[in-house]
Amino acid sequence: MMITKGRLSGSICKYLITAVFCLVAIHSSAQSPSGAYKITIKTGRLNRNTDRVPKGSTLYLKKHNYQSNQTVVIDSAVMDRKKAVFSGPVYALDTKVAQDKVFTAGQYDVCDNDGPLFSFFSSSIDGENFIITFRHRSSLVYHYYNWETDGSKSGPFSKENITYLQYQNYLMFKALSMSRDSSEALAAEYAVNTLFPGGDKVVTKRLLFQVEKEAPGSLTESLFSLTLDGVTSEKSSQLPLVADERLVYTSFARNLIDIFLDKFKFSRESVRNMAIDYLMENRYLTAPKMRAAVAMECFRRYSSSVVMGCEGSAVYAAEKYILNNGAVSPSDKAEAAWYVTVNKGTLVGAKAPQLRLKDTSGVERSISELMGDHSIIYFYSDDCAYCKEETPKLVSLLDSWNEFPINIAAVYTGTDASAWKEYINNHFLSNNPYISWIHLADLDRESNFPVDYGVVSTPKMFLLDESLRIRGRGILTPTLTSMLKEQAEEDNKAYSYLSQIFPAEKLSPEATLDFEARKDAVDKIYEGVKTSDSFSRLMRQAFTYLFFCGYAPNTQTALYLGRKYVLDMPERWEDTVFVSSVESIMKAANMNAPGSKAGNLTLYDIADNPADLLLPDGKMKVLYFYRTGCEVCKETLPEMRNAWKKYGKKVSFTGIFAGDNVKEFRKFVSSNSLEFRQLYAKDNLAELGDKYYIEAVPLILAIDNNGTIIYKGTSTEKLNEILK
Repeated sequence: MMITKGRLSGSICKYLITAVFCLVAIHSSAQSPSGAYKITIKTGRLNRNTDRVPKGSTLYLKKHNYQSNQTVVIDSAVMDRKKAVFSGPVYALDTKVAQDKVFTAGQYDVCDNDGPLFSFFSSSIDGENFIITFRHRSSLVYHYYNWETDGSKSGPFSKENITYLQYQNYLMFKALSMSRDSSEALAAEYAVNTLFPGGDKVVTKRLLFQVEKEAPGSLTESLFSLTLDGVTSEKSSQLPLVADERLVYTSFARNLIDIFLDKFKFSRESVRNMAIDYLMENRYLTAPKMRAAVAMECFRRYSSSVVMGCEGSAVYAAEKYILNNGAVSPSDKAEAAWYVTVNKGTLVGAKAPQLRLKDTSGVERSISELMGDHSIIYFYSDDCAYCKEETPKLVSLLDSWNEFPINIAAVYTGTDASAWKEYINNHFLSNNPYISWIHLADLDRESNFPVDYGVVSTPKMFLLDESLRIRGRGILTPTLTSMLKEQAEEDNKAYSYLSQIFPAEKLSPEATLDFEARKDAVDKIYEGVKTSDSFSRLMRQAFTYLFFCGYAPNTQTALYLGRKYVLDMPERWEDTVFVSSVESIMKAANMNAPGSKAGNLTLYDIADNPADLLLPDGKMKVLYFYRTGCEVCKETLPEMRNAWKKYGKKVSFTGIFAGDNVKEFRKFVSSNSLEFRQLYAKDNLAELGDKYYIEAVPLILAIDNNGTIIYKGTSTEKLNEILK
């Protein structure tokens, strides 16, 4: 769906109007000629018939234009008995003057009324005057004919034109060999086999080697390299493209630049930008008009690319070489300025723009709530046909995803509240516990999200990393699937690597790493990734593996990593949710650590009677902290009941509900058949949190008969080992 003007925030239109009116038009001024040209055409037989050009026939000199891709007549000449002469003033390339119809450096066609006869190049490097003679030769015996130049003007550019004419003759003979006129076709085929044996690749390669020797760095060399489609010599492959001023007025300049830039489309943005600089900063690229043309070609090449990430290079070209370039036309500047406006804020690697919208209950929610390993922002509309195709694909992917948690903000771009809620009910039904959904909209158009996220059409989807930086933009479900699977594979490789460095069990006395060795390994990991763009992800993976693998030495190592490389380095971490999690984990780890004394306080039993948490019965005690909505708690409860049945006569078991809702507490105890003593906090929840860190449940504490904590963790298996 295209978001119409009525659906867009007014600031978009304001920006576009401002951008257009702020552009400066290019003014014309007078220019004097720098020299003169004289081009003599001597002809016997033309390539479309065997007669001489009739006396009085008109020939035309046409100039190529890189930007318009057209030719313009700049001169004409009438044939006398054997020749026609074009002559006039030469002008230097100058952006201040309209130069399509004057003779400058560039590419030219000599034509009759039926079309081009041949092309040639001229250059200001030849000097102020351009003097050259072209001759049409023929053989009366075999009826073949070709153009050549006598090289009236000596130097590499005359030699370049000789080679260029040979190439055109070859192409002409190839075309004529297909003629319906049998005698003409036979003559043309003879010419091809005699003058140019070996076929297309061989001929072009031979001519390329010839021009490399006689006119190195010339446009003809570039043309042959392009024609060979990759079969180039080492020297031509290093050719400094667009180093020749004549490219402003050539027919194949755009192809040269396209092929050069195409090599870098799958590269990193910094490499693509270096390629743009290579073109633009070439010491020969001094003509302002050519610089403007090349800059726009770089911009359009990458702005239209289907390869994700090329948008950044389009913005780079626009900002560095277009928006402040006086040689760029106002319309081109407006195009570039608009693209920068709607794309710069959401480039791959950029921090996702702030987004504060309302959910279905009218509560304002922030994009910062999405922080996690992976997040998705999905813009859609109820009247978008493409959305109705894309949404089921996205929901199907997320319904079956079980590699890692994903947070998704589904953003409705319309203004109809009832249509929005109906769409949610019909299209976004999902119960996957790995997926967390929030549904947002800007029904009253109070935000600027269409500009901030470049949402000019729907659907539009962004994939964010743990720091809410954009990993994917403008993607659809197949691309999202590939990116998530690739990330899952990378995560698995990382965890496999970490498991080799930090085994999750004691393999043997010799293989056991002491704590100092583990800390040293963590320090080496940090040194290896500290300058990486993936620093936060890699260090986060290391912490997560070490803390949750269930092996005490690794848990201790995780706490070392968390303190030194997370909490003590807040400037390195944009993921504030992860930092807060580490802070909570560190607090929990330091509270009620084994060897410390357990604190007593007053809680309440299921009958709402006050009761001491720690009974003065002289027994060993087990405290089990839980919440009703905790899925892990529900999984460990059967094991806790079994442990109570086995050891309950000698060990005092107490379950502690880490909440204050008595109805919820009673219902949970009854439905889970919790027969050992159960307490809840009631009005003492804050005191319970101060003495026992209950933000992370389940939590199991084993306390000896002296009140000293001897075990802290979540493993019922380890609890049973202790109780034995």
